[in-house]
Amino acid sequence: MVAISEGLATHGYAVVADYFDARMCQRLQHEALALPTDAAAVDAGIGRAEGHTHAADIRRARIRWLDSSTSAQVEFLAAAELLRLALNRNLFLGLLGFEAHLALTPVGGFYARHIDSFAGRRNRIVSVVAYLNDAWQAADGGCLRIWPPSGTDHPPDHPTRINLASFDVRPESATLVLMLSETVPHQVLSSLRPRASIAGWFSARS
Repeated sequence: MVAISEGLATHGYAVVADYFDARMCQRLQHEALALPTDAAAVDAGIGRAEGHTHAADIRRARIRWLDSSTSAQVEFLAAAELLRLALNRNLFLGLLGFEAHLALTPVGGFYARHIDSFAGRRNRIVSVVAYLNDAWQAADGGCLRIWPPSGTDHPPDHPTRINLASFDVRPESATLVLMLSETVPHQVLSSLRPRASIAGWFSARS
């Protein structure tokens, strides 16, 4: 956890392979793959409250908010709570709340470049992404492209370089990605197979 906290503090992000339990990820992947026919799932939108809208030219995915309704969700939320406590202990971030949803990006789905904190509101502090995809290949697309804040250097073992301004993370099962929600732009590249993940956010309020 110290290395994760240092990466977040120094670079604005941290990427850790095989962070989550593989069996939990498999169970959550099954839940995500069922989202197209899940009555509780919705098409993903952008914005919040009165500003929330669906924009297929910006984001294409199906989501369902985690509500502890399955044992796999309970296990994931417990892991997220341990992560929150560790980040607070190491970085004094004052993180209080956590929200997260399952997401299934369809073939051809994507999410244009964005940041996760809503304009004018310091509501999301640290973004959390957990990937749930078995045997993901480079040819499958669907990578997360990250633009680190200017002035930071990539660590020597970071994922594949694209250019000096960005790099890609393949959405392989059990991978954890943390990003500072207010300062790290990112996007989901077009996927050539259904892509399962969990997106979550630690906030400074419960």
